[in-house]
Amino acid sequence: MSNSFSVRTIGLIIFSVLMLVNVFSLDVQAAALGHYAPAVLNIRDFFLPEEGYYYAQYMPYYNSGTYHDAGGNKTTSIQGPVLGKTFPIDAKVNMIVFAPVLIASTDLKVLGARYGAYINPTMANSNLSATLTTRTLGALNVNQTNYAWGDMYVEPIWLQWSLQHFDIDFAEGFYAPVGKYDTTNVTFLSKSITVPSSSNVGMGFWTNQMQASTAWYPFDNKGTAVAAALTWEINSKMEHVALTPGQRLAVNWGASQYLPVTKDQSRLVEVGLTGYDQWQVTNDTGSDANNVNDQIHAVGGQIGYTIVPASVAINFRYLHEYSARDRFMGDWYSVSFAVKAF
Repeated sequence: MSNSFSVRTIGLIIFSVLMLVNVFSLDVQAAALGHYAPAVLNIRDFFLPEEGYYYAQYMPYYNSGTYHDAGGNKTTSIQGPVLGKTFPIDAKVNMIVFAPVLIASTDLKVLGARYGAYINPTMANSNLSATLTTRTLGALNVNQTNYAWGDMYVEPIWLQWSLQHFDIDFAEGFYAPVGKYDTTNVTFLSKSITVPSSSNVGMGFWTNQMQASTAWYPFDNKGTAVAAALTWEINSKMEHVALTPGQRLAVNWGASQYLPVTKDQSRLVEVGLTGYDQWQVTNDTGSDANNVNDQIHAVGGQIGYTIVPASVAINFRYLHEYSARDRFMGDWYSVSFAVKAF
């Protein structure tokens, strides 16, 4: 009896220690999303415009009311950092972004392609990565009322090869972590861990982004376009957190049709069907990383109005996310305009 009791006792002690180890591994695991938001760019924005200098303005709004777990199932609660305890997750997210873009499209030829470049600073009231991290850890409420600078995208390489019925573009750029970013300490079981602050707008890491896109124009006037773009992200380690976000792949697709409003075709309406698919293709790394690769899928449409003599275009986009894994799922609304400065 004594020996049996001792064996059971030792077994329970070992089991308890293992479970406590598991607790302390759970409490530091976090997820991080990437920089690239595939819902923002219009169908033809992946392709270098005619020679000139342009100002564009994007104003996307994201609204989510659901969170989907690692299996893609909608859930209102998740396993918390304390073993055996679940807590409700607030899936309500409202994110507004203000993103100006300065574009240079030149007649300079590089490898037979026309050369361009652009720069894109951002301002926002929050970012989805900070929201995801803090809410899935059961941490503080997310501050979505104070606007701040986000990270800046710089694209020094934008090349376009144009054929009679095709445009083929390649671009490479980087996201610089210049936005508002801080970390905070959260305590679980008397252990303090460091996580990104819930009020962050910047993401705290560099990203190298490569993009390849192609458009097919069935007719010589290019009024009809069928387009697709691949975007690959490679991320650096997050500042002050033991986490390097995994690499990500996004596919944008769409079909666009210009329709003349006036007989001289100086006013055009553009209608389009569009969507995207985005996957995390490698695991997050570091002691704070989780082992779930997120993904998101969406479909929607856009409508635009172009004043050809003034080189002015205004677009409205709506996309509905219909499938998600390990992240929020919601709807994107975006208004944008572009004008040729000279």
